[in-house]
Amino acid sequence: MVSGGRLMVCYPHVRPTASRFLTLPTLALALIPRAVALNLALGAIVNALKLPVYLDSVGTLLAAALAGPLAGMITGALSNLVLGLLVNPALLAFIPVAMIIGLIAGIAARLGAFRRMSTAALAGLVIGIAAALSSVPIVIFLYGGLTPTGAGVVTMVLRSVFPLTMEQAAKISSLSTDVIDKPLSALLVAAILARLPARITARFRASA
Repeated sequence: MVSGGRLMVCYPHVRPTASRFLTLPTLALALIPRAVALNLALGAIVNALKLPVYLDSVGTLLAAALAGPLAGMITGALSNLVLGLLVNPALLAFIPVAMIIGLIAGIAARLGAFRRMSTAALAGLVIGIAAALSSVPIVIFLYGGLTPTGAGVVTMVLRSVFPLTMEQAAKISSLSTDVIDKPLSALLVAAILARLPARITARFRASA
């Protein structure tokens, strides 16, 4: 093309391909193992104390918030894979739930949900409801509704106090646990992000 007497070189527009969105930058790849370790550490502490929450998705939410939905999904899947291989093989069945958590957290982060505590809590509530609804069928199938965690304790209490079936008690327990756990996890992630140096978050935004 000639413009103003000068020869101009024009390059054709390159549309982003699907493979581009299915790749992770080096910074995200370095973050994922650390996020997995955070999930495992917090999960072990909560499990030892038999608390009616999990806090084993904080690393997943953090990875999703910093590096996007794909990083969150991979972090969640790897966390459950490690737990399934080292602790309880039944946890492998919850990999899809962990990936759903990472996906929704990444989308919420893209919408700016983790920039304020109020929106982070709301995002956590949405994530918690999605996690509960997707995990209940697995809990019913694997454990008959009674898991060996703090949520299982809640299920037993509900059945002893109210005339509920195991499935009904498991659904209420899962929802009540996740709608507390995931907003709490999201608030922790929002607090972490607020205290991260701006140069670190800027590097993640640039790499994305």
